[in-house]
Amino acid sequence: MERYAIPYPMIVGPGSLQHLGELCSKTKIQRPLIVTDKGIEAAGILALAQNALGELANSSAVFLDVSPNPKEEDVTSALTLYRESGCDGLIALGGGSPIDAAKAIKLMATHEGTICDYDFLKGGLKKINKAMPPMLAVPTTSGTGSEVSRGSLVVTQRGDIKRKTLLASPNLVPDWSILDAKLTLKLPYGLTAATGIDALTHCIEELISPREHPTIEAIATGGIRRIAKDLPLVLQEPENIQARQDMQVSAMMGGIGFEKGLGVIHSLSHAIGALHPIHHGLLNGVLLTHALRFNREHISPSALSLLLSSLGLAPDADLSAGIDWIEGHIENWKIPTTLRSLSIPEEDKEEILARSLDDHCHLTNPRPCKPEDFEELWEMAW
Repeated sequence: MERYAIPYPMIVGPGSLQHLGELCSKTKIQRPLIVTDKGIEAAGILALAQNALGELANSSAVFLDVSPNPKEEDVTSALTLYRESGCDGLIALGGGSPIDAAKAIKLMATHEGTICDYDFLKGGLKKINKAMPPMLAVPTTSGTGSEVSRGSLVVTQRGDIKRKTLLASPNLVPDWSILDAKLTLKLPYGLTAATGIDALTHCIEELISPREHPTIEAIATGGIRRIAKDLPLVLQEPENIQARQDMQVSAMMGGIGFEKGLGVIHSLSHAIGALHPIHHGLLNGVLLTHALRFNREHISPSALSLLLSSLGLAPDADLSAGIDWIEGHIENWKIPTTLRSLSIPEEDKEEILARSLDDHCHLTNPRPCKPEDFEELWEMAW
């Protein structure tokens, strides 16, 4: 027996940021904490959000210090500001990092203890109740899908062990999201490519996950088809607002699909991201084709056929055709193809593989993973 949960409220379309103040009223937020980063401020997007808030901006507080991979210290500092400012709700403005950080702040605003007390892998789900402040999410990239997901990943350290701790509960899903493609227009080429390949990786891992979930299968297939069409277009025509809006929708579809499960790519990229401040989407892009080869003999024929047809290829072709399609685009998009090229110290290998094995995502990978399997994937990607 399976349990499904998919409907999330959102406003979608260019210019939809104008509804931010309205959504604050709807969710009874009177003193919001805007959780974002300095890049969003420098791009002028924070000012746009404050303008959309109208008079409510005067009673808001702003936290600008979210790390590229959000840390427990970020959450603690933001929580102090939230309380000192008398805030009663959150607005996450940015990519996946501010959104994940805001979810963790939302949790810790009303729950005692530390983030690690709510670790999903240690039974944290049952400890998370509904008594949390309202939260709105405004993604400024087209990659993570965190605006509709139930999870938040925060880097924690206990002793010598640094890892991405998963917080997960339906209660962490933002109350509303705004998908306004105009906010992605200033995204640099490299980040557009990295976040786009992140969304593609989400949809592909969800599709080939062996867990049975026909609804997510359809959503992931649609996401791949949209990304295969729109990501090349956005990178060729950065001002194409319709293609950018379609990419935001595709990223959101990938976020909904987390419910079916991800795979070995995310277990490895989570472990690396906990140790090194490398963009999550870039890591996924590096690992994507290596992981497809790694999983070759374990991807179901039906999932393979759907993957190939979604990429615009013959559904009865070999997996190699799909890998060739992805590799050709990755080369054009200037995404690296090896972990070595990201300057990851080889001496970190043992710790990275240990943390990968501890990560939950590989539990829904098509190929079961033991230590020697992660070793094999590492060698393929190195």
